[in-house]
Amino acid sequence: MFSELLEVVRLLRRRCPWDRKQTLASTRPMLLNETFELDEALRRQDKDAITEELGDYLFMGLFLAEVAGAELGISLEDSLKGIVAKLKQRHPHIYGSTRVRGAADVLANWEKIKRKQKRSGGLLSGVPVAMPALRQAQLVQERCRRVGFDWDRPEHVLDKVEEEIHELRQVLARGRKSRARVPEELGDLLFALVNLARHLGVDAEGTLKDANAKFRGRFRLIEEHFASRGRELGEVSLDEMEAAWQQVKHARSRARGPKDKATSKSGKGRSRTA
Repeated sequence: MFSELLEVVRLLRRRCPWDRKQTLASTRPMLLNETFELDEALRRQDKDAITEELGDYLFMGLFLAEVAGAELGISLEDSLKGIVAKLKQRHPHIYGSTRVRGAADVLANWEKIKRKQKRSGGLLSGVPVAMPALRQAQLVQERCRRVGFDWDRPEHVLDKVEEEIHELRQVLARGRKSRARVPEELGDLLFALVNLARHLGVDAEGTLKDANAKFRGRFRLIEEHFASRGRELGEVSLDEMEAAWQQVKHARSRARGPKDKATSKSGKGRSRTA
């Protein structure tokens, strides 16, 4: 089937007017779109969607290879030879005599070999700067973990999160003169939260997407609640929206069944994003 797909890709590039005119610049966003669509299917663990999106992803990879060949003279065969050689070289416990005790040793060997091959770039040079920020942070932290630069326990990371919250509070308490430091301190807090997610075995990007979806679903129910009464949200007070939010939240909680509920010492409105 791989050969057949490659044949289809090459035929489209020769005979389809739309496919013929595609360039590296136009193909890049399409590849990114397919990557995100596959990622979403994987996050949902939707078997049918994964099957379809994985096919689209593989097609785009081969299509990009053909475009790169036309524009830059890069051959698919050279790319395949390169990845095969790299995988064999970086798995000396399979293709050599190196002994490993587990996955941690495999990763450590991978990084050692990679650093020897790419001396100038450094450990984090391969992290794509165009990657979504949460994923980029998690990958940076994961790379550092491979060489032992990491926290020992999730509780230690949580302490760091609390430290960053305290520092942000201090900046805010100093008033407008210190507001220029707010983005930096908030960035440190976000980075620490991603670190906590990683230590808890949670994908930060996917978790935030889930939270976004939950919020959007609840907010849509609030809109429908007031629309059914002939009212627009712009005409509704904050207290009324908060009451409707709590009603929706508790209805969803009852539908899911018993759940531990954290008590809050906060005032009105703190629960709107929970």
